[in-house]
Amino acid sequence: MIPVRAKKKLSICLVDKDRLTRSGLAHVLDNMDIYIPIVCSNFHELIAEYLCYTLKGPPNFIISEWYKDFSDPDFLIIFSDSPLATIPIIILTDTSRAKSVKPPPEMVIIGTLGKPVNRKNLKEMLTDYIKHKKVEEYD
Repeated sequence: MIPVRAKKKLSICLVDKDRLTRSGLAHVLDNMDIYIPIVCSNFHELIAEYLCYTLKGPPNFIISEWYKDFSDPDFLIIFSDSPLATIPIIILTDTSRAKSVKPPPEMVIIGTLGKPVNRKNLKEMLTDYIKHKKVEEYD
């Protein structure tokens, strides 16, 4: 049974190695009335934590900082075999590097945001993606 709270909100897993960044972003997400089931420092932790999270179902999104692991073939095999492989990801990086990020094709990357995250830009990205997916469903 899915808890009522989880049904009413978007859920986003948050991944960032910096504790202060995680805290700041969690505050932004909480102010947007978004449920945050998992907060961790890297994707290996996220995969391990996710295996314990199946009771509430998959999150709607993952927000993660850019990791060099994303270009590691061994990591991509582990990620591709995990249940997280189909969940849309928003990548966070330094504003100056946001345009140069080249996500691997094995990951469903919906966009890149510069740090610190602006609530308006994040909300716009999520809203646009959700609207686009609904249009695809009706086509």
